[in-house]
Amino acid sequence: MLINEDLARRNLENYSFSDYQAGSATAEYNEVVADATAKVAKAKARVSPEGQERLDRLLESFKANYAGWINKSNANGAGHVSVMIAGASNYNMRAHEKYLSRESKLWEEYDNIKDIDYKIQAIVSGDKIIKSDDANAIGKLQEKLAKEEEYHAGVIAYNKKAKTEGKDRAPAYMLQNSNGRIKGIKDRIAHLERLAARAEATPQVETETNGIKIVDNLEAQRLQIIFPDKPDAEVRDQLKKNGFRWCPTAGAWQSYRSERAGRIAQEIAEGA
Repeated sequence: MLINEDLARRNLENYSFSDYQAGSATAEYNEVVADATAKVAKAKARVSPEGQERLDRLLESFKANYAGWINKSNANGAGHVSVMIAGASNYNMRAHEKYLSRESKLWEEYDNIKDIDYKIQAIVSGDKIIKSDDANAIGKLQEKLAKEEEYHAGVIAYNKKAKTEGKDRAPAYMLQNSNGRIKGIKDRIAHLERLAARAEATPQVETETNGIKIVDNLEAQRLQIIFPDKPDAEVRDQLKKNGFRWCPTAGAWQSYRSERAGRIAQEIAEGA
């Protein structure tokens, strides 16, 4: 999304006697985007390929949302002349109050958009968590299990050596906690293996309501909604608010599998 330079110029003219420098709004936008791009590039070196994709999507969303906010902010200013420029005589205070109300909402929106540092860190931190819908989840868990078993064996070896040398052994809770982690990882691997077997036997369950297909895709671990035509803006907003996202490769709106996602999908299909 490009920055509307005409709105930026009119906005400045409505509250300042200074001349607008052509291209300055775009230059300011590019500077902020360059800073965000550098932060994302640095973060991508610390995450998995999946995390890198999420960071790329975050950056693209930030660029679009920030450009949109700049244009809306400038449009608000471009449609209202300040008292300094218009003069105090017969100044339209009602229009001024409406302008201030819109401005307040815009700054609330800005606070959410600008906090990209927090969102980057959330992706970096979340990337360390092995999610069940990750295609490589079982392999990653097996690697994690091997490291935990190696750690466990190391504590046992240390205790044996400490006993022969008359030194204090590692606290009992270290082995107890490690045993708990090993059991938890093994249980998750077994669970995912069962899911994989079910997905292989029955990769997806499909129903249809009002020409709208609802696919419970076990293999992809997604609940998918396939419309015969592009849904209208109201339905798209409803999908987005409930965690569904458009996936071009699947040709479907999809969310993580859950009872809630299935219920919402059915409600949308029945209301079409």
